[in-house]
Amino acid sequence: MTEVRVNEVGDMVLTGAEAMRVLAEPVRLAITDRLTRHGAATTAELAEAVGVDDVVAHLERLTEVGLVTRDGDTWEACGRGIFFEIPEEGDEEVQQAARALSNAMLLSYEHLPRQWVEGTEPELELDWARSAGLFNAGMWLTAEELRKVQEDLEVLLMPYLQRKEPTPDSRRVRMLAYFLPPKSD
Repeated sequence: MTEVRVNEVGDMVLTGAEAMRVLAEPVRLAITDRLTRHGAATTAELAEAVGVDDVVAHLERLTEVGLVTRDGDTWEACGRGIFFEIPEEGDEEVQQAARALSNAMLLSYEHLPRQWVEGTEPELELDWARSAGLFNAGMWLTAEELRKVQEDLEVLLMPYLQRKEPTPDSRRVRMLAYFLPPKSD
């Protein structure tokens, strides 16, 4: 079993290629997303949530790499989220696995903005509708500066990410941030 470390915000930190490859499979990613967002679930609940009849083999693979634990028929993620990086020079296997996981994650969430606009936004109270939205900016950055922006954003969000219990009038907000540099000319 691969050791998965949990960081200060409760994310499972992936550093090995095997765990990244296992999680890059869409059904396993959906299962893990369900468990990290909504907590423990039975096999039947997970099968219904991800739309697959037999999820046991997927759950067993997630358990093997240390992302999920089992207690009878109930499964639970080992952390509140996922953190990984594409490493610099060196381990090409980990680089490829991290890129595959990154791409799988980007594509697995592509439906969320449309789903929110069509199903949630029309029902929002004015205060929440005014607070929702999109940040879409183009800027000139080096690769190092882009990583720094991402790190600074994580630091900015840290108090909210570490919040264990909701405060009065708070809601669980989903924040998607895409960092999409173009290829070089």
